[in-house]
Amino acid sequence: MLSSHLAVLVLSAVPLALAPLCAVPAAAKRSDKPPARAKPSVLMDSAHQYAFYAAWDVAPLIEEQGFRVIGSQAALDTVLVPDGNCRVRLGTGDKRPFGWRKNPHLDAIVTYQSDPSSQDYLPEEIAAVKRFVRAGGGLVMIGGGVPTADEAKRWPLNRLAAAFGAAITDRAATVEGAKVAVLALSDAWQPKLTGDDGSPASATRAFGKGRVAIVSSLDMLSWRSDGKGKTRDDVGKFLKDLMGWVSERSPRLGAKDSFPEPADSSIYPELKVKIGDIDVLYARNQKPDLLKIVKTAMPAVKKQIESWLPSVPPKDPTCLLLCSGDGGGWAVNDFTPHEVATISLDPEGVLSVFAHELAHTMAGPPNDKGEVAGQLPELFSEAHAGWFQGKIEALRRGKRDGHDPNNLFGFDKDGKSYDIAKAREDDFGSGWTKLWWIFQKLDDRCGPTWYPRWLWVKSMRWRDNPSRQLSWDDVVEDMSIAVGEDLFPFFRSIGTTLGKDRFPSATFAGKAIQLPPAQIPITKAGDARLDPIGDYKLPLSR
Repeated sequence: MLSSHLAVLVLSAVPLALAPLCAVPAAAKRSDKPPARAKPSVLMDSAHQYAFYAAWDVAPLIEEQGFRVIGSQAALDTVLVPDGNCRVRLGTGDKRPFGWRKNPHLDAIVTYQSDPSSQDYLPEEIAAVKRFVRAGGGLVMIGGGVPTADEAKRWPLNRLAAAFGAAITDRAATVEGAKVAVLALSDAWQPKLTGDDGSPASATRAFGKGRVAIVSSLDMLSWRSDGKGKTRDDVGKFLKDLMGWVSERSPRLGAKDSFPEPADSSIYPELKVKIGDIDVLYARNQKPDLLKIVKTAMPAVKKQIESWLPSVPPKDPTCLLLCSGDGGGWAVNDFTPHEVATISLDPEGVLSVFAHELAHTMAGPPNDKGEVAGQLPELFSEAHAGWFQGKIEALRRGKRDGHDPNNLFGFDKDGKSYDIAKAREDDFGSGWTKLWWIFQKLDDRCGPTWYPRWLWVKSMRWRDNPSRQLSWDDVVEDMSIAVGEDLFPFFRSIGTTLGKDRFPSATFAGKAIQLPPAQIPITKAGDARLDPIGDYKLPLSR
């Protein structure tokens, strides 16, 4: 299969390292039953920026300190209504439909935003957070990086911070080896961590019956494993003390409710619009230009990819999460309805990430049993998604940028040195680029029909052993049958470790076929082939 349980794409860097291009950690075992024992409940707000580091590293570390963490991409004022409802996934196993649950009891909120261009804190959200804290709830606000003066002025997080007499400034200080922004604070605040010049970088205050904390940068919650800085245990202790202090006055502290634990179902955006067979979920603070591109262009992008790569359609509508912030996306394929998420502040970037994550859910034409067979090497999953992402970028923008196959020659000067069969996980990016170059050379030679034909050949050839983990020899054999030429000499000429030199003949679909060696030069690949595919079940003609 091309798609994994959860797949992730990270497009661009932000002031802190969010996550590498990698597979998402497997989800925790899920239960719809109420928690066996009550814990302080912390809402991890991602409706104003979805940062992988916060969601995948900081949130689990808070849980380890004895708290219950609930992730949320819904507007804060909707989640904070005591008798309101929130959107979650229900059920277990292969079917997890979206439904509504009563809002959970909350003792504290953590909200973070490292990108001043991310989504707004709406006036209604700020008012709701103030009411929550005045009544005894806790609030932790976390920034990131050192903004310019203009960025600090327009930073949405600063509008929330201003409601509590604080601001993240454009001045910098060094705290525990990290360069972070200095805070401007009213007299109600007590500095907790200060920089080398005594300037405050984190602080706390009381507000009504509740408590508030501000940390100028998410980098202050990072840790190292090489013994040269803070350890994970150090950060865990800091979070335990911080979360314990802000939630200490909560009138609901330890209250039981019916929200599932662990809360890996999370809270999804509260609004929905149906675009063809795409259910788009978004929060009220989403940017209008991103919603516009979803409504006007996304159905066409989906239709285009489906025309290039015929696949078994899902029984349920595709669900798109229009997330906040910038930097990638993910796809959930283990259960239905499938979930595709985009994280981008650029309208075209939304379509680009959508193309990538949609391709993750598409495994190509099935065999005559209606199944997909043969497990490709791990390197192919992201390469497959990035291949169609690049095609959509070329179709809409005229260039593939980071998905350009000819980027290969930036690190593999002669095209012969980098061995894709020996690609390591920490260097998969180079492997994906070389695969894109191979795909494009075959597109140049055979036209775009070869790709769905290859995946169909794979599923037909391994129909009686669908879970077979394919070797690189298996992969090149399948590709050779698909294009009607022996590709072993080509793959060997570009430095690929294989178990044999030739594959001159094969039997496929009960017929013997001869496979002359393909003569493919090691030169730059051509432009993206955006023309329609033909009948992938028929031999290719050149």
